[in-house]
Amino acid sequence: MLKAARLLIVPVLMLAALRPSFAQTSVAELLAQPPEKLAALKSDPHIAKAMKFLEVSDSRADVLKKADGVLDAVVMSEQHEHPGQNALFWNAFRDRVRGQIQEETDQFLLLSAQLYASRFTDAELDQLIAFYSTGIGAKYFRERAGLDRQELDLASAWSEQVTPRVLEKVRANLNAGKGKAP
Repeated sequence: MLKAARLLIVPVLMLAALRPSFAQTSVAELLAQPPEKLAALKSDPHIAKAMKFLEVSDSRADVLKKADGVLDAVVMSEQHEHPGQNALFWNAFRDRVRGQIQEETDQFLLLSAQLYASRFTDAELDQLIAFYSTGIGAKYFRERAGLDRQELDLASAWSEQVTPRVLEKVRANLNAGKGKAP
């Protein structure tokens, strides 16, 4: 049974080894930065280049879509809690929430740019920007998350299928050589 578990783990570890490690900066460290450090990031040319990458790769657009979802959720929640207000009130409330979410979104984008800037040089960011500025680069970025999920599902399903076959062949080889299986 232990051998079968090892055979199941090996393909998953092989797949994990092919992926780059993103553990250089923890989420907690990024979020714990003082506001002054975040403000200083805005004038850092390397961060600006990472922000450009976020723009051309559609990451910024994805973040803005999610921010719109947060805006709608906040407004709907408050409308449910305070049903007696008129449309004029809710329009003004929505504008205030939108402004606050925009500030938060700008900070999030700086944090995200900081992640990319910590892993890529200026020259590498230039190459990424050039690639994602093409049609195929933009398409790849849009498809990447779905492909990653499918690849992990495929690896898991494959390892479930390959484990019994490998075990069967190993046992057959052992039986042929020694006369009995372990």
